[in-house]
Amino acid sequence: MKAIQRTQQPTIGISAHQAFRRSPTLALVDEMETARQAGRDVLSLSTPSFQYHLDLPMAPLSLGLRLSAPEGDPGLRQAARSKLFRRWVLPDHVVCITAGAKAALFAILRILGAPGGSVIVTAPAWPSYDDIVQLAGHQPISYQTRYDQGFRLDPTVLTRLLAETGARAVLLANPGNPTGVIATKAELDGAMAACAAAGALLVLDESFSEIIADGQAWTGSVIAAHPNLVVINSFSKNHHLQGQRVAACMLHAALRENFIAVHQALMSSAPSMGQAAALAALQDGKVVDYGASRAIAVDLILRAGWSCLPNQGTFYHFPHLNDPADTLARLRAVGLFGLTGDVFGAPYADHLRLCFGRPEAEMAEILRRVDAAGLLSKD
Repeated sequence: MKAIQRTQQPTIGISAHQAFRRSPTLALVDEMETARQAGRDVLSLSTPSFQYHLDLPMAPLSLGLRLSAPEGDPGLRQAARSKLFRRWVLPDHVVCITAGAKAALFAILRILGAPGGSVIVTAPAWPSYDDIVQLAGHQPISYQTRYDQGFRLDPTVLTRLLAETGARAVLLANPGNPTGVIATKAELDGAMAACAAAGALLVLDESFSEIIADGQAWTGSVIAAHPNLVVINSFSKNHHLQGQRVAACMLHAALRENFIAVHQALMSSAPSMGQAAALAALQDGKVVDYGASRAIAVDLILRAGWSCLPNQGTFYHFPHLNDPADTLARLRAVGLFGLTGDVFGAPYADHLRLCFGRPEAEMAEILRRVDAAGLLSKD
């Protein structure tokens, strides 16, 4: 399809249909492994290096090791509502446990109606969003927000885009991955009003809800209940349970039956051991403090002279590089591999996703190598 041309910014474009792509994150992991096999000592700039806490006692599930109810274990659903979704007052919504955030996104997008519809994806965005939209039978439409405008949504532009395309949903990560930006209440109110008027869903992905630097902004980033609002959360990033494949989705009760039917056909139910680990994590209540590593990342960005918005949430910065080609070549020379911004949308090629979700010592080693690459000032 031809791109929609607009004189007003942010830019809006329709992604061309394409074959499903391999995850850029996993591709980076493979590239680094090849380098290690060749004897190089390499580190990732763009992906986390979790410290797992395996001494966490497993919370018992009422189902033992059998399949849970399709919507998930009752105890975990209750805990997710009171902890993961504690900011939200949505009395007519229900919580369903899914086999990861991808499964939750697929299920909600699959019940939007007959294949062939459109879904607006707010960019820069996690690259899997487009693939999941297409897998659900729809066409992703990229709403490309701008760095010089703080990566903020313009409800007027969104309203027009919904009207022009007939999109059935708007997908927004909050906090943003890779931007680290938290949506304001005004942005969410505007997006919800635009979706409600168009009969579309507003799907919020809050997979980094526990990794927040700006608590005041996060507390205010909520809106009133609406049947077209869907909120997805995950245990992968918040509680370092990536391998367990468990997430939670809060959606209006009217959507529950169809949502569960799709997820049940796909996965039966989320893995029992993953649900047990998730419940244990919620009961334990501990969240990793990235403060020290975040401070090193901020120092790195300042000394490198990169332009960057403050990180409000997630463990990512998304700095703008002055000379991307030269910078990336120097970083590779000292064994630092990263994801460039075009992975998250074509207009962001001059950016780099910098991840501080790692132990302080590893972040300090990254700083040392960036200095060795001659990219840091000596001030």
